Amino acid sequence: MAKKPRYEGATSKDKKKFAPFLSEDEELVIATGYGKTYMRHRFFYYILFPGGVFFLIFVAWAYFTQGNLAYGMLYGLVAALIAAYIKTVWTYHSHRYLLTTRRVIIKNGYFSVKLSSALYDKITHIEVIQSFLDRIIMKHGTVVVNTAGANKDELKLINVDSPIEFKNMLERLINREREQFGRPTGSVVTLEGELVEER
Repeated sequence: MAKKPRYEGATSKDKKKFAPFLSEDEELVIATGYGKTYMRHRFFYYILFPGGVFFLIFVAWAYFTQGNLAYGMLYGLVAALIAAYIKTVWTYHSHRYLLTTRRVIIKNGYFSVKLSSALYDKITHIEVIQSFLDRIIMKHGTVVVNTAGANKDELKLINVDSPIEFKNMLERLINREREQFGRPTGSVVTLEGELVEER
């Protein structure tokens, strides 16, 4: 039984949502962001902060108003979970990675947005960095996209699920774009030491 690919084509909802960030001659292929395992860990972290603040507020309110402390703790726990959920959703939607037919885009922010992008024909090589913990437990890593130029610009896509699969897909899009415009194809250079393990 073949393993289901982690990255599938962009949904119509994603295409409509991210259309304002694309030029007229490109289409959205993949919209992704921080990995699911990473976001689950962030959720538990957000229960402690800012969720813990709401918990303490409700407990303090119950104590100083001489109310039922158990209800104060219960309301505080519910408020902490709601705050953690909202913060998790906000974090995920504020950090998005877009692969189009022409370039890779990093979108940071929700209301105030910062975009960074690299055209496929400018990409020289791609690095994948995974620590031992990232590879075995978290199942995510960092994909570094290096571009040509005197400044040696790079884009870092952090906490990407299945980074090797993501890199391979990015390379296929790069080659497809180069074939379309009659440029030389072939595998994009991947630096040695693709998996970096922390010791």
